[in-house]
Parts: sequence; structure tokens; C-alpha cells
Amino acid sequence: MNGNPLPLWRPTVLLLAAAWLYGCGSAFERIDTRTNNLLAAASEALGADTIPPRAAWAVGEDPNAYRADALHDYRPPTANPAANQLRFTSDGDAESVVRRLDAYAGISLDAIEMTVNDALIYATENAREYRFAEEDYLLEALRLISERHLWGPRLFNDTSVEVIGIGEDDLFNSSVRLVNDLRVTQRLPYGGEITASVLASVTRDLHEAVAGEDTQSLDVLFTLDIPLLRGAGWVARESLLQSERNVVYAARTFERFRRQFLVDITTDFLDLVISQQALRNTAANVTMLEGFEKREAALAEAGRTPPFEAAEAAQTTLRRRDQLNDQREIFRLTVDRFKVRIGMPEDQPVIIVASSPGLPVPAVSLDDATRSAMNYRLDLQTRRDVIDDARRGVNNSRNDLLADLDLAASAVPTGVGDDSTGVNFDLRDTTYRASIVFGLPIDRTIERSNLRQSQIDLERSVRDYERFRDTVAVEVRAAVRNIDRALFSMSLQEKNLEVSRLRLASIEAAPDRADARDRTTSATGLLDAQDAYLQARRDVQVAILRYLLDSGQLRVDHDGSLRPLLGMAIREDEPFDYGNLEAAPAGQPQ
Repeated sequence: MNGNPLPLWRPTVLLLAAAWLYGCGSAFERIDTRTNNLLAAASEALGADTIPPRAAWAVGEDPNAYRADALHDYRPPTANPAANQLRFTSDGDAESVVRRLDAYAGISLDAIEMTVNDALIYATENAREYRFAEEDYLLEALRLISERHLWGPRLFNDTSVEVIGIGEDDLFNSSVRLVNDLRVTQRLPYGGEITASVLASVTRDLHEAVAGEDTQSLDVLFTLDIPLLRGAGWVARESLLQSERNVVYAARTFERFRRQFLVDITTDFLDLVISQQALRNTAANVTMLEGFEKREAALAEAGRTPPFEAAEAAQTTLRRRDQLNDQREIFRLTVDRFKVRIGMPEDQPVIIVASSPGLPVPAVSLDDATRSAMNYRLDLQTRRDVIDDARRGVNNSRNDLLADLDLAASAVPTGVGDDSTGVNFDLRDTTYRASIVFGLPIDRTIERSNLRQSQIDLERSVRDYERFRDTVAVEVRAAVRNIDRALFSMSLQEKNLEVSRLRLASIEAAPDRADARDRTTSATGLLDAQDAYLQARRDVQVAILRYLLDSGQLRVDHDGSLRPLLGMAIREDEPFDYGNLEAAPAGQPQ
């Protein structure tokens, strides 16, 4: 190519400026946008009910969040004072202990009420484990973006300044050389790479800077490397293919986590409801026992009953009071742990409102439930796809046993500098090369070993899938049976509760026919029946949730709450108690 000389410094400066602008500016915004789009597409591919994770990117660290001055300490300080530096204050006053226990049971004015749906929404927004699951998904998407970038055109620019000194007869002839290497590489779809490079060079002699001439050159180099046997075909795209599939797996894993998370949080919340109601029942039982104690004390004082019956009634009341204090502490600890799990500050007072998901009992057979699990379980689909990954690994290992047959080609049209600090190109001055290299597959011991390993991995993945498939079938069948078991237990506990009420009512109707033991036993029986019935109701709701999860039919809304299926009539915020039983006022147990 002939024409006017091209000043060398102009294209070099333009190329450097273009490279700088490409790498700076809104680079992170482009990454964020690509990641968000990738996550949205991957989640949408799973179905309309799935959502991508929130893209809450870290833009910097809070300087007050960590000790910046301790980042580079060889020996970080440890706080471990000696025993004589720590003060212990004794408090043996029983009254102060009672006052502290009563203060613990109080309700703060800034306490917030929380139903089961409120807990799910709050946990989805704030729970740390939910955020970890989102980040696992995000990281997989970022890995795919990095891998995709390797398969696109990649621009590189290296600029070097070199000082050269050549000594001769105690004199040094010095020169400065400026070299700029701008190149673009592109991986080929089924193996190989093509590269285009522009190498600009300027050399100036320092001793003859006035009278001397600068030496300049601008070389363009095109290279092509293509494997024809080993490393050619789909094996060349394995890293990209696996990264694409890993994002699909990550989307399934995240959605499966959201469903499992709903079941876990709901179960924990219902356990809190049970504990809270058990506290109310125990408090009512203590009040009842105190009445029995006063009655027996009056009868003993009047000489109508032996004194040991009054003492026995007093002992029963004391034991129940102690049990009540233990239950209160266990409940407070359970609430604090629940707040930690959902990401709520530990000092935030909360009122657990008795509520349940209100799920209706499904009409389902064992075969239908198993069929749904085989079709809809996301983790089972991933295990099935992993078998294909293992099969692909076997094919890739077989490819490594082939001979090497590589095609290489290059073309170099050279530009020559002139007095006007420019260059001219002439295609007739082009140098090109082409070659084919064949390598015999002589040493393939490692590759044969890798092939055997990949074949074993394939067999293991098949067995792992079969075991997991059978485990899923067992779990979903057990989930269906657990619904029936929980329903049957609830019906029995309902009858047991009614019997306990009638027994206590009959004693109250004819108090002279019962002694202190009969009264305390009937009161304890009512307390146990109340707790057992509430536990049975909780088990029914958990069993239905577990069935929906194990069969792959549980769906979670965008805010983390349960999304009802077609024909599922949910009684939202259904009161999770059992009617007209003796209980404390709504809110925290007193």
C-alpha cells in the first residue's frame, strides 16, 4: 500500500488514548450492567416465579467498620486480663433476682409485632444466609462474564522505553528507544487463536541529537494458530460451556435455597409460637395451682384434710413456677437466636403474633407426589445434568489421546520510516509464513490416566444421581405420609384436650370428691394436652410445607412470602391457637 507518509506519533497517541478510555471511565458500571442482565436472564429461564438476586455492589469500606490501623500488625493485640484485674460482684438477694426476672418479661414500648409473613419478608431482606446465597449466585455470574471475555476480542497495549549504551574506546554511544505494542487477540470457536499486532518503534541517538536521524518503524503482524486434531472441536470450548452451565446450576441452587429458606424460617417461627403459647399455658396453670394451694391450705387449717396434702399442693406450685421461669429464659434465648438468623438487631424488641401459613390440606397420592418431584425438583435436574458434564469430560479426555496436528500462519507487512517521521506500507513487502506441525502421540500416559479418572467420575455421577433420585422419592413419599400422620395426631390431641377439660370441670363441680393430687394431676394433664394439640397443629402446617418443598411445587414470591398455587386457598395470618383456652393477653408472654 503506497501513499502519503503517516506520522508515527499520531496513530500511537490515538491508540493509547483509545485503550485508556476503554479501560477507564464507566468500566465497573458496564460489568455491573452485564452481571445484572445475565442474572435476570438466567433466573427468567427457570420460570416466571423465580427472581435474580439483588445486585448490591460494594463501592467501598466504611472506615469506622474495621480497625484500619491494625491491617498490617505483625502481632494483633489480645484482650485477656488476669484474674486480679477482673471484678466480680456478688448478689445473693432473692428479691432482686425476682425483680430482674420480672423485668426481663416486660414488653418494650417500641416493640414491633411480627407475623409469619412479616418474618419471611424481613428475613428475605436482611438475613445474612440469604445474602450469602445471593452472593454465591453473583460470583458464578461474574466467573461466566470473565470466561466470556476470554472468548471475545481482547485489546492489549504495552509501551516501553529503553536506554541503550554501547561502549567503544572508553566512549559510550547512547540511544533511547520507544516501543509501543498494540495487539488484539480473538479465540476461535473450535480451537485456536488469531492475533493482530501493531508494533511502533522510535529510536534516537543521544550523541547526535542535532545532526543525526531518528530511526522509526511501524510493523503489523497477523498470526493464526489452529489445532486440527488434539484440542480441536468442542473440547476447546469446554471452559466456556461449563461456565454457562454453572450459571444455570447456580440459578437453580439459589431458587432451591429460597424455598428451603421459607420452610426453615416458617418452622422456626411456628416453634416460637408454640413456645410462647406454652408459656401462657404454664402461667395459667400456675395461677390454677395457686388457687388449689390456697384451698388445700384452708382445708388443712380447718382440719378437714391432712397437712401433707397442702404441702404437696405447695410443692407442685413451686415446681411449676420454676418451670415457668425456665421456659421464659428458653423462649427469650430462642427469640434472640431467631432475630440473629433473620438479620434483626438483637436489641430490637419484638412481639411474636400467633399466626400460621394457613395452608389447606392437599389431596395427593404417593405416585402423584413422586412424579412431581421427579419432574420439578431443581436439585434433581442439576444432578441429572452433571452426568452430561461427566460424559463430556470423558470425550475431552479421549481428545487428549489424539496426535497433535496444528496449523500456523503469519503475515507481516512492514512499514519503513523516512525523513518526514512517517512510514509507508507496501503489500509487496509483506512477509508471510504457513506451517503444519504433526506430533506423534507417543507419551500419553498421563492422558490415559486422566481418561480412566473421567470414566470413573462418570460412573460415580450416574450412581450419585440414582441414589439422590431414590432419596428424593423416599423423602416425598414420607412427606405425604407425614401429612396424614400429623392430621391423625391432631385429631387425637383434640380429643385428648377435650377429655382433659371435662376431667378438670368434673373436679371443679364436685371439689369434695377429689384430693390435692387429683386436682394437680388434672391441671397438669390439661397443660400437657394444650401443648400437645398446638404442637400437632404446627406439625400439620410444617408437613404441608415440607411436602410442597420435597415435591418441587413450593413457590416463593418476590418478597420471600409464600406464593399460592392454582386452587390453593390460603387463610392468611390464621390465628395459631386453639380457641377459648386460658391464655395471657396477646403479645409477649408475661
